[in-house]
Amino acid sequence: MALMLMLMLAVSGSQAKGKNDSENQAAISKTLQASAAAWSRGDLAAFMRSYEDGPATEYVKSTGPVEGFEAIRDMYASRYGNGSGHAMGKLSLELTNYRQLGAAYAIVTGRFSLARAKADGGDASGVFSLVFHRSAAGWHIIYDHSS
Repeated sequence: MALMLMLMLAVSGSQAKGKNDSENQAAISKTLQASAAAWSRGDLAAFMRSYEDGPATEYVKSTGPVEGFEAIRDMYASRYGNGSGHAMGKLSLELTNYRQLGAAYAIVTGRFSLARAKADGGDASGVFSLVFHRSAAGWHIIYDHSS
């Protein structure tokens, strides 16, 4: 389903290129930096503001998809705690590629680094692919594949 969505958006995206791309990329980058800062201060609720609050928002992990905003929040809470800050560690995100997919969608790829105490799981790093949707409330993640 997600692949079909991305293909449909890519076709419509070829008509949406223009001067707003840099503004949209800056807004998405700002959203990502705010989410990393929230994570790093142990604020799970603020971190989750980068995700669209809806049942179709999806996170893909090695064991399969997690569907819905609440389920994604619960997954993070069970893995990293409810915002104590200790288990969450310090998160940094680097956006490496940005592509506008129509007027209201974009896909970004990048790298994450998570610095944590060994007792909290140790350091982790990897890559991510995110599909963002723009609504009246701003840019939010609707699809997250991080590994």
